[in-house]
Amino acid sequence: MKNPTIAVVDDHALLRKAVNYRLTGLGYNVVMEAENGQQFLDKLEEDATSPDLCLLDINMPVMNGFETAVQLKKKWPAIKILFFSMQNGSMYIKKARELGADGYLCKDASSEEFNRVLYAVLPPAV
Repeated sequence: MKNPTIAVVDDHALLRKAVNYRLTGLGYNVVMEAENGQQFLDKLEEDATSPDLCLLDINMPVMNGFETAVQLKKKWPAIKILFFSMQNGSMYIKKARELGADGYLCKDASSEEFNRVLYAVLPPAV
């Protein structure tokens, strides 16, 4: 069984690299990184394969996570969306649900919570 694939979309390069390292250690393949939603959508257009899941920040320049989620659900509905944001208010979580997100995780979550939510949305290969 192949390892699940993930795209990490966040405007902070150091955070993308740290999350990439963690995901790889958990048995996932990070196949794509982008610094904003538009860059991610452009990469999806260019690539023949799509990731299983997009770990998606909300606040980014050019195209934010909510706008990106709308486009993903229209054109790539099979890609799961796990919002990963500093925003922890109920209105953000409600908006994420309305947009069809598969999960929501605050960036200040513990390692255990990160794993729990990630595994619930996209279980690792056995």
